[in-house]
Amino acid sequence: MTAGIRPLSNSQKLFLQRLMVAHVLTDDEARDLYASIRDKFANVQVEEEEQESDVNPAFMGNGFDHCLGLINVSLKAAFNLEICTVFLPPPYDPDGTPANSSSGRSKSPSLIKYHAVVNKSNDVHAKSYASPLTQSGPHELAFLRLILQKLVDIGEDFLFSPGCRGVMNTMDIINSRTELEGAHANKLSVTQTEAALELFLMEKWLVEMAPPGEEDSDGEEESDEERSKKKRKRRSNTGDRRKSLKGTYYGIGPRCFLELGEFLQDVGLREERRPQTIINLP
Repeated sequence: MTAGIRPLSNSQKLFLQRLMVAHVLTDDEARDLYASIRDKFANVQVEEEEQESDVNPAFMGNGFDHCLGLINVSLKAAFNLEICTVFLPPPYDPDGTPANSSSGRSKSPSLIKYHAVVNKSNDVHAKSYASPLTQSGPHELAFLRLILQKLVDIGEDFLFSPGCRGVMNTMDIINSRTELEGAHANKLSVTQTEAALELFLMEKWLVEMAPPGEEDSDGEEESDEERSKKKRKRRSNTGDRRKSLKGTYYGIGPRCFLELGEFLQDVGLREERRPQTIINLP
């Protein structure tokens, strides 16, 4: 690293590498990762020269939040990268049971934290072209921009904040390739589009979401009987939905809100729907 920048310990490097490979982790997942690495390095013998260098390979900070802050200090100074955190609804679970209120009725799930490494030097490029750090080529990136814009438009029909409840099924996403214009028109085949969708899912730009109507759009509570009916319906339909090309629905993933928030707002996401972002400091 550059002179004057504190080098990361081996345990901090491992945490950072795992987070970057995962692209996005929920707070629970990130804390579990932190704990597993901390325990792994607990009995590591520190060499004398490592003690003298003030870089203990097992040092992760005084807790999870402190660890994120320490990593950020070095990461931002050296590479203009930063671990950022955003509040959004929990990941979609077809078999999940919503939390209950004191009245016995289900309520909208609480927002949870998601963590990701954000490329701060990519902000201007992302704002103008929605071209994030990805393995995609130019035509695939144009396709991602198109899908994100369509999801934002669809999400305007839902009274929900923060984030975007817009969803599209697999078939509609793949067929959207025909709407690409200019230099990107007719450049993606069905096979290439399917591969691009898989990449977007792997890189966490898109995530699986509930089909329209499966979740309340207004956050109203429902009775135990209503919740049980929905859960039975989800279970009975899960196999068919996953087998059906048209049946699986996808929406905007947390990583987009972290790295492409300004782009999403430029294409129509209302400012009040942009989720709260936290910068992790030591």
